[in-house]
Amino acid sequence: MPDTVQRGVVAGILGIMVDIIVHGLAFLTLGTTMTGHYIHQLIFPFSKITGLTFGISEIAHFIAGALIGIFIVLIFKYFGSDYPYLKGIGFSVFLWVVHVAFIPNLVSPNPRQYLHRTEMEAIVDLIAHIAYGFIVTMYLIKNGKRIAVR
Repeated sequence: MPDTVQRGVVAGILGIMVDIIVHGLAFLTLGTTMTGHYIHQLIFPFSKITGLTFGISEIAHFIAGALIGIFIVLIFKYFGSDYPYLKGIGFSVFLWVVHVAFIPNLVSPNPRQYLHRTEMEAIVDLIAHIAYGFIVTMYLIKNGKRIAVR
């Protein structure tokens, strides 16, 4: 059986790539912010976005995506792999709720001063989370069972 951590990290990184594509398309067409902007606000509140700080934010985004990929592998491992897309996308949507509703209200006593998402950004982010969960689940299903090489 393939390694749990390895499968989760690879699946999570692939999912984050799709997440960035969804946010990038929305950024270019709708003018919404990307997840890197949001994470930048968490790591560097009230500071100007530079190429370096945006890059650090996206690295944090990839790390978070890899960790969440591991959690999804563990969900399949301990709760079974029946209804995999429901579990993978469902967990991603659950994290969207945490990401949009809870985190902004926990980061400071007056969080809305610097951590703000418009309605369109929240919808784009939901679509990106669904895409992330779909890609992670698809990768895990396709690479779940390996045939031994003789």
